[in-house]
Amino acid sequence: MTARTLSNGLEARLVADAHGLVLVIDGIEQSHLGPAGSPPRHASHRWMLAAAAESLAASGGGTALHLGGGAAALPRALQEALPHLRQTVVELEPAIVALVAEAAPLPAGIDVVVGDGRAVLERVAAPVALVTIDVFGAGRVPAPFTTLECFAAARAALEPGGALVVNSADGPPLRFLRGQLATLRAVFAHVALVTTGSTLAGARHSNAVLLASDAPLPLDAVRERVRTGPPPAAVLGWDRLRRFVDEASPVPARDATAVDSPAPVRSAYLGSAALPPSLTAPDA
Repeated sequence: MTARTLSNGLEARLVADAHGLVLVIDGIEQSHLGPAGSPPRHASHRWMLAAAAESLAASGGGTALHLGGGAAALPRALQEALPHLRQTVVELEPAIVALVAEAAPLPAGIDVVVGDGRAVLERVAAPVALVTIDVFGAGRVPAPFTTLECFAAARAALEPGGALVVNSADGPPLRFLRGQLATLRAVFAHVALVTTGSTLAGARHSNAVLLASDAPLPLDAVRERVRTGPPPAAVLGWDRLRRFVDEASPVPARDATAVDSPAPVRSAYLGSAALPPSLTAPDA
Protein backbone atom coordinates (compact mmCIF):
# COMPACT_ATOMS: atom_id res chain seq x y z
CA MET A 1 0.00 0.00 0.00
CA THR A 2 1.20 3.48 -0.89
CA ALA A 3 -0.38 6.57 0.68
CA ARG A 4 -0.28 10.37 0.46
CA THR A 5 -1.96 13.13 2.45
CA LEU A 6 -3.96 15.47 0.21
CA SER A 7 -4.09 19.24 0.50
CA ASN A 8 -7.50 18.99 2.20
CA GLY A 9 -6.10 16.68 4.88
CA LEU A 10 -7.69 13.49 3.57
CA GLU A 11 -5.62 10.41 2.85
CA ALA A 12 -5.28 8.87 -0.62
CA ARG A 13 -4.08 5.29 -0.90
CA LEU A 14 -3.30 2.90 -3.73
CA VAL A 15 -4.17 -0.54 -2.39
CA ALA A 16 -3.44 -3.84 -4.10
CA ASP A 17 -6.31 -6.28 -4.55
CA ALA A 18 -6.63 -9.58 -6.39
CA HIS A 19 -7.07 -7.82 -9.73
CA GLY A 20 -4.82 -4.76 -9.58
CA LEU A 21 -4.71 -1.47 -7.68
CA VAL A 22 -7.53 0.53 -6.09
CA LEU A 23 -7.34 4.30 -5.52
CA VAL A 24 -9.06 4.97 -2.18
CA ILE A 25 -9.70 8.49 -0.86
CA ASP A 26 -11.29 9.04 2.53
CA GLY A 27 -12.20 5.36 2.60
CA ILE A 28 -14.10 5.51 -0.71
CA GLU A 29 -12.96 3.62 -3.80
CA GLN A 30 -12.38 6.15 -6.58
CA SER A 31 -10.94 4.08 -9.41
CA HIS A 32 -9.41 0.71 -10.16
CA LEU A 33 -6.42 -0.27 -12.29
CA GLY A 34 -6.53 -3.81 -13.59
CA PRO A 35 -4.20 -5.68 -15.94
CA ALA A 36 -3.45 -4.00 -19.27
CA GLY A 37 -6.22 -4.66 -21.75
CA SER A 38 -8.83 -5.53 -19.14
CA PRO A 39 -12.05 -3.46 -19.12
CA PRO A 40 -12.36 -0.84 -16.36
CA ARG A 41 -14.04 -2.25 -13.26
CA HIS A 42 -16.32 0.74 -12.70
CA ALA A 43 -19.34 0.77 -14.98
CA SER A 44 -19.15 4.53 -15.53
CA HIS A 45 -15.58 4.20 -16.78
CA ARG A 46 -16.61 1.40 -19.15
CA TRP A 47 -19.39 3.64 -20.48
CA MET A 48 -16.99 6.55 -20.86
CA LEU A 49 -14.52 4.27 -22.64
CA ALA A 50 -17.20 3.10 -25.08
CA ALA A 51 -18.34 6.66 -25.79
CA ALA A 52 -14.81 8.03 -26.09
CA ALA A 53 -13.41 5.22 -28.26
CA GLU A 54 -16.36 5.22 -30.66
CA SER A 55 -16.36 9.03 -30.91
CA LEU A 56 -12.64 9.03 -31.72
CA ALA A 57 -13.20 6.30 -34.30
CA ALA A 58 -16.02 8.29 -35.90
CA SER A 59 -14.04 11.54 -36.07
CA GLY A 60 -10.66 10.02 -36.86
CA GLY A 61 -9.12 12.22 -34.18
CA GLY A 62 -5.96 11.43 -32.27
CA THR A 63 -5.89 13.78 -29.27
CA ALA A 64 -7.73 13.88 -25.96
CA LEU A 65 -7.93 16.17 -22.93
CA HIS A 66 -9.15 14.68 -19.65
CA LEU A 67 -10.29 16.89 -16.79
CA GLY A 68 -9.95 14.89 -13.59
CA GLY A 69 -7.05 12.50 -13.18
CA GLY A 70 -7.24 10.14 -10.24
CA ALA A 71 -5.48 6.94 -11.23
CA ALA A 72 -6.22 7.72 -14.92
CA ALA A 73 -8.17 4.50 -15.50
CA LEU A 74 -9.94 5.85 -18.61
CA PRO A 75 -6.86 7.35 -20.31
CA ARG A 76 -4.94 4.13 -19.71
CA ALA A 77 -7.71 2.06 -21.29
CA LEU A 78 -7.91 4.41 -24.27
CA GLN A 79 -4.13 4.32 -24.75
CA GLU A 80 -4.21 0.53 -24.73
CA ALA A 81 -6.95 0.51 -27.37
CA LEU A 82 -5.51 3.37 -29.46
CA PRO A 83 -1.70 3.44 -29.11
CA HIS A 84 -1.40 6.42 -31.48
CA LEU A 85 -3.45 8.63 -29.18
CA ARG A 86 -1.88 11.71 -27.55
CA GLN A 87 -3.57 12.46 -24.23
CA THR A 88 -3.31 15.11 -21.54
CA VAL A 89 -4.71 14.49 -18.07
CA VAL A 90 -5.37 17.42 -15.73
CA GLU A 91 -5.36 16.66 -11.98
CA LEU A 92 -5.82 19.33 -9.31
CA GLU A 93 -4.20 17.43 -6.44
CA PRO A 94 -0.38 17.10 -6.73
CA ALA A 95 -0.29 14.39 -4.04
CA ILE A 96 -2.44 12.12 -6.22
CA VAL A 97 -0.16 12.74 -9.20
CA ALA A 98 2.86 11.79 -7.06
CA LEU A 99 1.11 8.73 -5.63
CA VAL A 100 0.15 7.38 -9.05
CA ALA A 101 3.55 8.17 -10.57
CA GLU A 102 5.25 6.14 -7.83
CA ALA A 103 2.96 3.12 -7.74
CA ALA A 104 1.52 2.94 -11.27
CA PRO A 105 3.39 5.11 -13.79
CA LEU A 106 1.43 6.20 -16.84
CA PRO A 107 2.22 4.67 -20.24
CA ALA A 108 3.81 6.61 -23.07
CA GLY A 109 1.37 8.90 -24.84
CA ILE A 110 -0.21 10.30 -21.67
CA ASP A 111 1.01 13.56 -20.14
CA VAL A 112 -0.12 14.96 -16.79
CA VAL A 113 -0.74 18.60 -15.92
CA VAL A 114 -1.20 19.61 -12.28
CA GLY A 115 -3.80 22.35 -12.16
CA ASP A 116 -7.46 23.34 -12.25
CA GLY A 117 -9.23 21.52 -15.07
CA ARG A 118 -11.62 24.36 -15.85
CA ALA A 119 -8.75 26.85 -16.17
CA VAL A 120 -6.81 24.49 -18.44
CA LEU A 121 -9.90 23.90 -20.58
CA GLU A 122 -10.38 27.62 -21.11
CA ARG A 123 -6.86 28.12 -22.47
CA VAL A 124 -6.47 25.11 -24.79
CA ALA A 125 -4.02 26.21 -27.49
CA ALA A 126 -4.64 23.48 -30.07
CA PRO A 127 -8.06 21.84 -30.57
CA VAL A 128 -8.46 18.21 -29.51
CA ALA A 129 -10.72 15.43 -30.76
CA LEU A 130 -12.04 14.47 -27.33
CA VAL A 131 -12.66 16.22 -24.02
CA THR A 132 -13.72 14.24 -20.96
CA ILE A 133 -14.90 15.62 -17.62
CA ASP A 134 -14.62 13.20 -14.70
CA VAL A 135 -14.30 15.52 -11.72
CA PHE A 136 -15.74 14.63 -8.32
CA GLY A 137 -15.26 15.92 -4.79
CA ALA A 138 -16.78 13.94 -1.92
CA GLY A 139 -18.90 12.10 -4.47
CA ARG A 140 -20.30 15.29 -6.01
CA VAL A 141 -19.61 16.99 -9.35
CA PRO A 142 -18.29 20.51 -8.56
CA ALA A 143 -20.49 23.30 -9.90
CA PRO A 144 -17.82 24.88 -12.18
CA PHE A 145 -17.84 21.70 -14.31
CA THR A 146 -21.62 21.69 -14.84
CA THR A 147 -22.31 25.03 -16.52
CA LEU A 148 -23.09 26.60 -19.87
CA GLU A 149 -19.77 28.42 -19.74
CA CYS A 150 -17.83 25.22 -19.03
CA PHE A 151 -19.51 23.31 -21.84
CA ALA A 152 -19.00 26.24 -24.22
CA ALA A 153 -15.29 26.18 -23.37
CA ALA A 154 -15.26 22.45 -24.14
CA ARG A 155 -16.95 23.07 -27.49
CA ALA A 156 -14.36 25.74 -28.32
CA ALA A 157 -11.56 23.30 -27.43
CA LEU A 158 -12.83 20.59 -29.79
CA GLU A 159 -11.86 19.94 -33.37
CA PRO A 160 -14.75 19.86 -35.87
CA GLY A 161 -16.59 16.61 -35.21
CA GLY A 162 -15.01 16.23 -31.77
CA ALA A 163 -16.94 15.01 -28.75
CA LEU A 164 -17.38 15.82 -25.08
CA VAL A 165 -17.92 12.93 -22.61
CA VAL A 166 -19.00 13.78 -19.05
CA ASN A 167 -19.23 11.51 -16.01
CA SER A 168 -22.10 12.77 -13.86
CA ALA A 169 -24.30 11.43 -11.07
CA ASP A 170 -27.75 12.01 -9.66
CA GLY A 171 -30.59 10.39 -7.75
CA PRO A 172 -34.34 10.78 -7.57
CA PRO A 173 -36.03 12.89 -8.85
CA LEU A 174 -33.17 13.43 -11.37
CA ARG A 175 -33.48 17.22 -11.53
CA PHE A 176 -29.73 17.67 -11.73
CA LEU A 177 -29.36 15.16 -14.56
CA ARG A 178 -32.17 16.77 -16.56
CA GLY A 179 -30.59 20.17 -16.00
CA GLN A 180 -27.23 18.91 -17.21
CA LEU A 181 -28.79 17.52 -20.38
CA ALA A 182 -30.57 20.82 -21.00
CA THR A 183 -27.34 22.75 -20.45
CA LEU A 184 -25.44 20.56 -22.91
CA ARG A 185 -28.23 20.88 -25.47
CA ALA A 186 -27.98 24.67 -25.24
CA VAL A 187 -24.38 24.36 -26.46
CA PHE A 188 -24.20 21.27 -28.71
CA ALA A 189 -26.34 20.07 -31.61
CA HIS A 190 -26.26 16.43 -30.51
CA VAL A 191 -26.63 15.17 -26.92
CA ALA A 192 -27.02 11.63 -25.58
CA LEU A 193 -27.00 9.71 -22.29
CA VAL A 194 -25.64 6.37 -21.08
CA THR A 195 -26.89 4.96 -17.78
CA THR A 196 -28.88 2.11 -16.27
CA GLY A 197 -32.62 1.74 -16.45
CA SER A 198 -32.80 1.66 -12.64
CA THR A 199 -31.17 5.10 -12.49
CA LEU A 200 -33.62 6.55 -14.99
CA ALA A 201 -36.48 4.94 -13.11
CA GLY A 202 -35.48 6.82 -9.97
CA ALA A 203 -34.60 3.63 -8.11
CA ARG A 204 -31.21 4.78 -6.89
CA HIS A 205 -28.46 7.39 -6.97
CA SER A 206 -25.91 6.43 -9.59
CA ASN A 207 -23.61 7.57 -12.37
CA ALA A 208 -24.68 8.72 -15.80
CA VAL A 209 -22.41 9.44 -18.75
CA LEU A 210 -23.35 12.33 -21.03
CA LEU A 211 -22.18 12.67 -24.64
CA ALA A 212 -22.24 15.83 -26.75
CA SER A 213 -20.98 16.92 -30.15
CA ASP A 214 -21.83 19.12 -33.09
CA ALA A 215 -21.55 16.01 -35.26
CA PRO A 216 -23.94 13.03 -35.10
CA LEU A 217 -22.97 10.69 -32.27
CA PRO A 218 -22.12 7.00 -32.93
CA LEU A 219 -24.93 5.80 -30.67
CA ASP A 220 -25.44 2.39 -32.27
CA ALA A 221 -21.77 1.54 -31.78
CA VAL A 222 -21.79 2.76 -28.18
CA ARG A 223 -25.03 0.88 -27.52
CA GLU A 224 -23.52 -2.37 -28.79
CA ARG A 225 -20.54 -1.98 -26.43
CA VAL A 226 -22.56 -1.36 -23.26
CA ARG A 227 -25.75 -3.36 -23.77
CA THR A 228 -24.59 -6.50 -21.92
CA GLY A 229 -22.96 -4.89 -18.87
CA PRO A 230 -22.57 -5.66 -16.11
CA PRO A 231 -24.78 -3.80 -15.56
CA PRO A 232 -26.44 -3.43 -18.98
CA ALA A 233 -26.92 0.21 -19.88
CA ALA A 234 -29.33 2.24 -21.98
CA VAL A 235 -28.03 4.64 -24.63
CA LEU A 236 -30.54 7.40 -25.39
CA GLY A 237 -30.28 10.11 -28.03
CA TRP A 238 -31.95 13.50 -27.86
CA ASP A 239 -35.09 12.42 -29.70
CA ARG A 240 -35.82 10.13 -26.76
CA LEU A 241 -34.47 12.47 -24.08
CA ARG A 242 -36.30 15.63 -25.06
CA ARG A 243 -39.54 14.95 -23.20
CA PHE A 244 -37.68 13.45 -20.23
CA VAL A 245 -35.76 16.72 -19.88
CA ASP A 246 -38.73 18.98 -20.53
CA GLU A 247 -40.71 17.33 -17.72
CA ALA A 248 -38.60 19.29 -15.24
CA SER A 249 -38.53 22.55 -17.28
CA PRO A 250 -34.84 22.98 -16.44
CA VAL A 251 -32.94 26.22 -16.97
CA PRO A 252 -29.38 25.77 -18.25
CA ALA A 253 -26.87 26.12 -15.40
CA ARG A 254 -24.67 29.23 -15.38
CA ASP A 255 -21.49 29.96 -13.46
CA ALA A 256 -23.28 32.52 -11.32
CA THR A 257 -26.01 30.15 -10.14
CA ALA A 258 -24.80 26.55 -10.52
CA VAL A 259 -24.52 24.19 -7.56
CA ASP A 260 -22.70 20.89 -7.04
CA SER A 261 -24.49 17.68 -7.95
CA PRO A 262 -26.51 16.11 -5.10
CA ALA A 263 -24.68 14.18 -2.41
CA PRO A 264 -24.76 10.44 -3.16
CA VAL A 265 -27.47 8.49 -1.38
CA ARG A 266 -28.92 5.00 -1.71
CA SER A 267 -32.67 4.72 -1.35
CA ALA A 268 -35.69 3.13 -2.97
CA TYR A 269 -37.92 5.48 -4.92
CA LEU A 270 -41.63 4.71 -5.13
CA GLY A 271 -40.71 1.03 -4.91
CA SER A 272 -40.60 0.77 -8.70
CA ALA A 273 -38.00 0.45 -11.42
CA ALA A 274 -40.36 1.34 -14.27
CA LEU A 275 -38.99 3.94 -16.68
CA PRO A 276 -40.79 7.29 -16.71
CA PRO A 277 -43.41 7.67 -19.46
CA SER A 278 -41.34 10.32 -21.24
CA LEU A 279 -38.75 7.64 -22.02
CA THR A 280 -41.15 4.89 -23.04
CA ALA A 281 -44.17 6.50 -24.68
CA PRO A 282 -44.26 6.47 -28.50
CA ASP A 283 -42.89 9.58 -30.16
CA ALA A 284 -45.56 12.12 -31.00
